[in-house]
Amino acid sequence: MKPSDVLIVIGALGVAAALAARKQAAVESPVYLVLLGISGLWTAASSGSPVYLRVLGGVFGAFCVVALAVYFVKERRRKRAAADL
Repeated sequence: MKPSDVLIVIGALGVAAALAARKQAAVESPVYLVLLGISGLWTAASSGSPVYLRVLGGVFGAFCVVALAVYFVKERRRKRAAADL
């Protein structure tokens, strides 16, 4: 393996790490959480789904709503603490 091949591999790994970091940030966003909550509640409200999926969808939707509320409370506290400095 030539030194230039090693640099190409290192560069590709750096790009992959940057893409993974961007993807992780998108998954942790409140918009993604809202999308998951809607999906869970839609499954719970769907009469064509089996009962166990409707129950799990309702639980998952409720979890997403609570997680979103916790996120907004933390964000508000963070902004208030930053304003006090």
